[in-house]
Amino acid sequence: MSEHYFDDVESYELKGMNHLITWLLHLLAGLVILTIASTILAFQITALIAIQIGFSITLSESFAIGALQLLIAVIVSYILIKLSIAIQSSELWAFSTSLYLNLLLLILLATMGTIGMIFIFLPIITLISLFLPNIREYWFPLFKEDMGPRIKEIRYSLYLVRKSPLVVAGVIIIVSFVVLAFLAPFFTPYGPEQRIWADYNLPPGSPSTDPNMPIHIWGTDDSGGDVFSRIFWAAQVDLRISVTVVAVAVTVGTLIGAISGFYGGKIDELVMRITDVFFAFPGLVLAMAIVMALGERSLDNIAIALMVTWWPGYARLVRGQVLAEREKLYVEAARSIGASDMRILLVHIIPNTIQPIIVSATMDTGGVLLTAAGLSCIGFGPPAGVDEWGLMISIGQFYYSIAPWAVFFPGFAILMTSLAFNLVGDGIRDIMDPKLRRR
Repeated sequence: MSEHYFDDVESYELKGMNHLITWLLHLLAGLVILTIASTILAFQITALIAIQIGFSITLSESFAIGALQLLIAVIVSYILIKLSIAIQSSELWAFSTSLYLNLLLLILLATMGTIGMIFIFLPIITLISLFLPNIREYWFPLFKEDMGPRIKEIRYSLYLVRKSPLVVAGVIIIVSFVVLAFLAPFFTPYGPEQRIWADYNLPPGSPSTDPNMPIHIWGTDDSGGDVFSRIFWAAQVDLRISVTVVAVAVTVGTLIGAISGFYGGKIDELVMRITDVFFAFPGLVLAMAIVMALGERSLDNIAIALMVTWWPGYARLVRGQVLAEREKLYVEAARSIGASDMRILLVHIIPNTIQPIIVSATMDTGGVLLTAAGLSCIGFGPPAGVDEWGLMISIGQFYYSIAPWAVFFPGFAILMTSLAFNLVGDGIRDIMDPKLRRR
């Protein structure tokens, strides 16, 4: 009997030590990333304000993208710090939520260049701590049991996707563009800024005037740029902008809308009046005004303008969903067992509002792509020479009568990509509709 008693005591102490390590790693990761990301973000915002005032400060070309990634990192790391408190209290929901957040943080840091790679070890070791022997035994069996029905539903959803030819076509187009954009440095015959001025306005299939250079598969533009190469280099820019804008709009809009709908009262009234101000202006006109206010024609400013104009739609969408969900019995049951507001929002309410968000985000990705290309086309985009579909159309229209391919191919790329996102979004809506998925 005494041996078993000491075994139990030893296992309890081991579990306590692993529990302490897991809690400290979550707290450390959250604090470090929050401090670094918020400091860099504050510096970039200060530098941007200084530039607008008139000071000469050099910023990286990817300022908008980097700043928005930092903003998401600040939000996620703050939530991670709050989760560490729940982990310290051994709340089961916090461990599974931490798994998702650390995976998101890992992906986010991997896309943030050198700064991200320096601190990427933090979410990695935090994820490892979740699977320490006694910690894993504490939360993973229930998590696995809970995920069983969800995995079954995901498999059934994939089966429905395969049954829909339009959705399959949309997925194939999107994946093809993403892969080709990623592999552009390896298969395009010309670089993003490479021009052969003597090859201007050559038709598709024409050889270069330089015998050492490859043929122009889709012809050239007015400056001798290879249209085939520029299309896929531009895909990197346009897809990055559209996905980043939607990701930030969804993150910010979901958080603001969820808080507004959950707490109601003056907070809800304030948020709704702010969104009314945004909805009072056409989105394209408001984006144009923001780009002009920022003072420089660039893709970064287009991205900022679209993020500012796109989040209110998600805030209203999520607010409406949260207003309906917060009155349901499962929310009252969670409150009755002492669940915090953060746990109710993150674990119970937001997951039950995710379906319309996914559908809207998928369709909006194509919409953002069209809007960004439209802004570039009418003169609010980057200066000439940058590979961007809207800018290629804007310049090519002046030579349309003699070089229509310079307009056709970027226009076709915009059409196919936007159509693909809309097909996938429409298919996801049907698949996620409970009334339609069992027919």
